[in-house]
Amino acid sequence: MKKATMFIGLNDQNTKKQEISTIEAYKMVQNVCAEAFGGSTIFEGKGTYTHENGEMVFENTLICIVYTEDLEGVKKAATTIKTVLNQESIAIEVVESNSFFF
Repeated sequence: MKKATMFIGLNDQNTKKQEISTIEAYKMVQNVCAEAFGGSTIFEGKGTYTHENGEMVFENTLICIVYTEDLEGVKKAATTIKTVLNQESIAIEVVESNSFFF
């Protein structure tokens, strides 16, 4: 089993400001992950991001954890989230996990 963690900034890639409320973004991410993986754990953080043009921003961030073997599904979910939230990128960390459901 793999643990995939997506770090999803909430500032719009064009305006560099948060255009969608944290709660609405949370609901969108929750729905994408429920559909793709049957569940996830999502919590809030604060992040710093440097855009491709060199501009640095500080932003609210959602951290979404899923357990899966389907890494292509993780990429597909991240692509959907990127589009819906108008993000330049989403960081994804994948680690091997000895987790199990009890």
